[in-house]
Amino acid sequence: MAGVCGASGCLASPDRSLPTAPTSGWNQSRCDAQKTATSDVTVPERGNLAWGGGSGQMLSVVADQTVYTVDDDDGLTALNAQTGEHRWQTALDHDLDDTEPVGVSGGIINDQLLVATRGRLYSFSTADGSERWQRKLPGHVSSISTTVVPDRQIGLIDFTHGQKYYIIAVTAESGEIKWRDSVLRGGGRGLAVFDDHVYVTGTSKTGEEVLRCLEIDTGELIWQQGIADTDRYSTHVCVTSGVLIGEGADISVYDHSDGKQRASVELPHGRVRSIAVDDGTAFVLSESGLAAVSVPDGGRQWSLSRNPTRHFVRGPLAVGRESVVAPVFMESLGCPAVVAFERIDGTRRWHYTLGDDFACGTIWSQPVLADGAVFIDTSPHTVTALGDLSQQD
Repeated sequence: MAGVCGASGCLASPDRSLPTAPTSGWNQSRCDAQKTATSDVTVPERGNLAWGGGSGQMLSVVADQTVYTVDDDDGLTALNAQTGEHRWQTALDHDLDDTEPVGVSGGIINDQLLVATRGRLYSFSTADGSERWQRKLPGHVSSISTTVVPDRQIGLIDFTHGQKYYIIAVTAESGEIKWRDSVLRGGGRGLAVFDDHVYVTGTSKTGEEVLRCLEIDTGELIWQQGIADTDRYSTHVCVTSGVLIGEGADISVYDHSDGKQRASVELPHGRVRSIAVDDGTAFVLSESGLAAVSVPDGGRQWSLSRNPTRHFVRGPLAVGRESVVAPVFMESLGCPAVVAFERIDGTRRWHYTLGDDFACGTIWSQPVLADGAVFIDTSPHTVTALGDLSQQD
């Protein structure tokens, strides 16, 4: 990473500890099983470089002041969230594809970390990295993701293998398979869970893109609903008002009970790329703007367009107590940046630029939030910690 510097720090600079140990956690991709990408944590007042480490081959998860990541050389690695120092490392038998940034997925249930690679599913102790159990997956899979449901002590693994899109539900205690589903021909945008239902998108046998609702304990189909073409819809999010999906430039809200569309919210910034939801407000990053709207009625609270602010789109975004944090492209600086916006009105609080016109890095993950810290996975596969520190030359 030598030579990759930014307006708020430089990745080649000596590591610094965050001012305080980050509390609270981000236990899986998009924070929770509902995939809301929202956590009740304080985003730091400034977003300057604290430390960089690990590899970012697994989308980072954070719990108990520890950041978990995976790389080719060191396997599964636990880092001190405040300092970046190694807590422990465990060898991991996995086959990473350097052409894809993410070949491993993980989620935390209490004191164990479920890790899915292209060939195996593992359970490790978060205390010391000791292996609890492992289960072989059917061959070299792709597009793998992990969704954990702590209150039910189960993990949901979805992946593509051959011509089918698979979902398996396993018990956290032993890795025993509770049920599996392989009806869809191709996968969509992962899974989301709400109450007793698991929601999945993908391609049906007839070639139609669908939203499916499955019973969480048995995997039985409850209903199925057609949605937009695969290149037009976004990752779905589950909230009390329904299942939210970005379809083209709109957000559609589908009813939990029968899959019927309850509402369609029109947005002004082109195709929807990412949605985060909290307390009846959807924060939406689109091709050329960022907006906050009420759901399901669609009342717009605030909106930022590409012109004149001109710092979109990278995505996906994350939401904390006071701020919306998004990886976006700031054309005025010519490089990707992590930007914190005021949650109440969209005012920009701070930005961290990854590089300059001569040496740009890449931000390919969603920001991970913990109290007082923002963690991002950057190219070439490094976990970067940002916090309330002075700018470092």
